[in-house]
Amino acid sequence: KAAAVDFRPPGGVQGLVTPRTMTSIAPSKGLSNEPGQNSCFLNSALQVLWHLDIFRRSFRQLTTHKCMEDSCIFCALKSIFAQFQFSSERVLPSDALRSALAKTFQDEQRFQLGIMDDAAECFENLLMRIHFHISAESREDICTAKHCIPHQKFAMTLFEQCVCNSCGATSDPLPFIQMVHYISTTSLCNQAVRMLECREKPTPDMFGELLRNASNMGDLRNCPSNCGEVLRIRRVLMNSPEIVSIGLVWDSDHSDLAEDVIHSLGTCLRLGDLFYRVTEERARQAELYLVGMVCYYGKHYSTFFFQTKIRKWMYFDDAHVKEVRHSSACGSTRKMRRMASAASSLHL
Repeated sequence: KAAAVDFRPPGGVQGLVTPRTMTSIAPSKGLSNEPGQNSCFLNSALQVLWHLDIFRRSFRQLTTHKCMEDSCIFCALKSIFAQFQFSSERVLPSDALRSALAKTFQDEQRFQLGIMDDAAECFENLLMRIHFHISAESREDICTAKHCIPHQKFAMTLFEQCVCNSCGATSDPLPFIQMVHYISTTSLCNQAVRMLECREKPTPDMFGELLRNASNMGDLRNCPSNCGEVLRIRRVLMNSPEIVSIGLVWDSDHSDLAEDVIHSLGTCLRLGDLFYRVTEERARQAELYLVGMVCYYGKHYSTFFFQTKIRKWMYFDDAHVKEVRHSSACGSTRKMRRMASAASSLHL
């Protein structure tokens, strides 16, 4: 299983101690998951998309798309977003989106009805299907359409290359786009131990540096000229995404690294620390803050997310929605540690 964590700019989290008026608070809604549906992975991805203000507001402005009728993910997402906004019900069905997702990926036998799937991969594929519906004329790997939310807001435009310090040989740069930056939890924890041994205490840039080191761990290539050197891949970020999703990949279903992973996570990510180099000045200066985390425990997904309207952390477990109160912070931390034992997804 994989994990995802979302980070975004500080605008949505800057007034943490300044409550808004009660009349401005929109109650959070849960999503149904009847026995046998196994829709918790989709519900978690859906809660992330709805609560990401940048996505929700941008998606609301889209009016035209390439419709696929009963398998149209765009239409299903528009429908449930309207229910999130206007329905008086506290629990909403995600059946229409579940059905459209299953029909869309039927040939690949992914995200099929009644079958559990991966929340991080679901989140990633929902973004790419939105690209298809609104920017089908542009290829996924080179889309520059200004109205394409996935590529304008989420996509990390990268290239990777090997450079040999011994003989000077360089490999051809390989460009690619990723919506989720995946990291091995084993590599994350091993690197955290090594880095802490070299410094007295954690520093503000440690989390980005930790992710970069963990991403490169074991990712080695032979010198392009075969001079005998073994090289680490250099990844260069060429844009400045507004939202960064980190996927934590667990090496097995039974891991004892849950506590170590939680303690290794940071709440602030300097984008310039995440890659070998970033080309945009805005990206080099960008600081993103943790706003959401999808967890997997006991073959079940649920979500923690910071709701900017009420400036509080909320916990979403299908139909059940709870505020993460200060008085229960210790219990919530224990719950997050338990739930992180299989997979989690972070969004910044």
